[in-house]
Amino acid sequence: MARIVLHIDMDSYFASVEQQADPALRGRAIGVTGKPQERSIVVAASREAKRFDITAGMPIWEARRRCPHLILVPGNAARYIATTKRFLSILKRYSGMLEVFSIDEVFMDITREAAAFGGPTAMARAIKSEFREQLGPCITGTFGIASNKTFAKLIAKRNKPDGIAQLHDEQIPELLRVTPTDAVCGIGPRIAKRLAKVGIRTLAELGAAPERYLRREFGVYGLFLHQIGHGRDLTPITPYTSAAPVKSVGHSKTLPPALRTFDDAFLVLRGLCDRVGRRMRQLGFVGRTVHLALRLGALGPYRAKQITLPLPTDDGETIYTACRTIHRRMGIQPETVFNVGVSVRNLVDRTRRPEFLLKEDRRRERLNRAVDRIRDRFGERAIVTGDTLLYAPLPEHVSGFSQGEEWTF
Repeated sequence: MARIVLHIDMDSYFASVEQQADPALRGRAIGVTGKPQERSIVVAASREAKRFDITAGMPIWEARRRCPHLILVPGNAARYIATTKRFLSILKRYSGMLEVFSIDEVFMDITREAAAFGGPTAMARAIKSEFREQLGPCITGTFGIASNKTFAKLIAKRNKPDGIAQLHDEQIPELLRVTPTDAVCGIGPRIAKRLAKVGIRTLAELGAAPERYLRREFGVYGLFLHQIGHGRDLTPITPYTSAAPVKSVGHSKTLPPALRTFDDAFLVLRGLCDRVGRRMRQLGFVGRTVHLALRLGALGPYRAKQITLPLPTDDGETIYTACRTIHRRMGIQPETVFNVGVSVRNLVDRTRRPEFLLKEDRRRERLNRAVDRIRDRFGERAIVTGDTLLYAPLPEHVSGFSQGEEWTF
């Protein structure tokens, strides 16, 4: 039986959720932003805003230049996560082979289930109808159907918004002929540029390249390129029930203009380190590798570096001290910081951590547990580090999920 993969990509997701929540925003050009200041960026644009060529990541000043009547809407991460849980609960009833690719994208293996609906296209229409009924008319998705993940995603992308399209295997050769390499998920601009230098600009040309050459130039990744060039992708659907364990836990913040000095950015960083430690304790992990990232301009440049600690930790203060060490090793003292982020990697189960020998370390662990109990009962802001009282609470990010994000379904 030939495999049938369904890819669902929600349309203008954050903006559509906001329009569904507020009827006054429907039919209007809106841009979802973390903070509606002039120096922030558009996180997501509504369909109406996209007609003015407004895209995600565009600075607000540029978006307003292109669309003077653009309405800026502060993002609501909790609302988007709640909506995602709702559409995932619908999809689970159609197939257990459900892979969550991002906050607004899903892959499903419907090989066995499609026939009961009269085929994959009819099944997609049934899901669309249920989305409209349970999520509302503003929240739609585009459905791509193919025999593998890469080309299901590609055909969905070509039929946005609110479309349904099926790519049959006999149509693949023509698609390969007209599709540029960088149109495929998994082939980024850097790889596409390297391929173009040797005359490989389309997927058909990629397929004509000798496998031996691709393997020599790109290593194991060259095998993936060779498969894609022939319209194949052997990557399986990884159902949510067997998703890989968390590999890192992190938080980041885009800073408002008032907090973009270096000193203020590190005040925010202290709070982020505390949140990372708190989340790690909730998940039952400790980690050794601390990674610090700074964005020094609205669109870059980025500076990032990491260090590995001698012992794994889940303590926010220890993570912050490591970030200070990383900054010293960076050798930079920027005047402005637009975004600051921290993550802990190289995770292990906390039960595998050696017992503390020093009295101070044991006391710190007891303190963290006490703080966690207070927050569990009274909320995250019930007790905070003193640094976080020096600035107003910042809104949650709305850019999507990251490893360790607080969501389940």
